[in-house]
Amino acid sequence: MYSDKRVSLIIPCYNEERGLDIVLNNKPVFIDELIVIDNDSSDRTSEIARKYGAKVVHLKEKGYGLACQVGLRHASGEIIIIMDADNSYPILETKEFLAHMEREQCDFITGCRFPLIDKHAMPFIKRVSNYFISWLIRKCFHIQLTDSQTGMFVLKRHLLEAVIPSNCGMGFTQEIKLKAWLNPNIRTAELHINYQKRIGKSKYRPIRDGAKTLWGIFIFLSAYYKRQ
Repeated sequence: MYSDKRVSLIIPCYNEERGLDIVLNNKPVFIDELIVIDNDSSDRTSEIARKYGAKVVHLKEKGYGLACQVGLRHASGEIIIIMDADNSYPILETKEFLAHMEREQCDFITGCRFPLIDKHAMPFIKRVSNYFISWLIRKCFHIQLTDSQTGMFVLKRHLLEAVIPSNCGMGFTQEIKLKAWLNPNIRTAELHINYQKRIGKSKYRPIRDGAKTLWGIFIFLSAYYKRQ
């Protein structure tokens, strides 16, 4: 627990046995509930997760966002952390997230990878794609969000009804942040993190995933301005 609040950690996984082992070996003591969504892995992902006491939920249908949605349905904590399993996000820095959340009375905090401390941690094409998409989101929605695509964030459970995305793919992370940042009743923050080179093979495909991300922005933008 953290300040008498139950904390849930959700990790969506697809063939992440190596990274997951490192992440969970460093799991902070304040995490009460560990939920690993195994998105039909063919390696030892589930076995590694159970070794650390995780509740493993098997999901046959592929989709990062879908895995996160399933994880959120299983989480019982008052504070929920979502992060990747590839050890690119520093799990120990979640303590600073929770401290900032308590200190500043925030509802939603997301990690910001930029500027990169290790320039080699992210492939050049992915770096350019992230810069462009985050810039586009700032221009379209007039919000200060440096890194819209990061997969590490913390939110309070009571927000779920207001921010849960419909996007079942990679666009899940940008949609949940947009819903939070555009809601005047939600107090948000962005904290810099020491992004590290991932362990294992990347599932990100620049052309396909980039196109889907841009299409997701267009759909969300259209719906947003219709409501204004």
